[in-house]
Amino acid sequence: MNMAAEQSQFSKLPKKHLVFISEKLINEDFPIGNPYDYDFDKSFRTLESVSRYFGITTTHEDVEFFSKFLEINEDAIAELFANNRENMENKELIEQLIIPVAKTYNLEYEIRGSCNYTEELSQEFDSYDEDWVRDSASQQRNDGNWNTWEGVERSPIEYENYEEQDYEFGDVYEVNNNETQNESILGKLVIENTSDVINSLDKKTLLELRRVIDSKLRLL
Repeated sequence: MNMAAEQSQFSKLPKKHLVFISEKLINEDFPIGNPYDYDFDKSFRTLESVSRYFGITTTHEDVEFFSKFLEINEDAIAELFANNRENMENKELIEQLIIPVAKTYNLEYEIRGSCNYTEELSQEFDSYDEDWVRDSASQQRNDGNWNTWEGVERSPIEYENYEEQDYEFGDVYEVNNNETQNESILGKLVIENTSDVINSLDKKTLLELRRVIDSKLRLL
């Protein structure tokens, strides 16, 4: 089950303190909006110097927090700082400030590269002679009637000489904790009900079932 997204330490501070910090950050050209479009390291150091007043060790989530805080409260903060900051003590205006809330998102991505791997499998073949089995397997593979990946895994795959060449980010979507919890419960029920069936199967049937599951997993 996924836990709630971790929130910035600064989100717990009184809004009056956030206004004080915002003033310091704005004076140092802290980014309003996406902090990764600017010099992130510089923004981090700027916030780090201010956070010492509150005994807080800055994290990259804190930089995001203030970039979003300044963005969604831009008009209200501008009003607070207007006319030589005469509204800085306006409690009503300060209470209208919105505290941003972090959410959990799932990022899909793919990695492209090359490697050497060794996979040990086994496969049952029907033949009239033991010495013909290898030739039969080669013929069936050439004819497209059998694929080497259809066999039963005898040991974990061994990878070596792996070299990452490129990567690419894909879709981003918000993680729904309720859906994750429901899927977890459903998966648990399926496993519990399937266990009774599996316990009644013989070894040969279990190996065949494993072959089918392995084949399906390779297609996912």
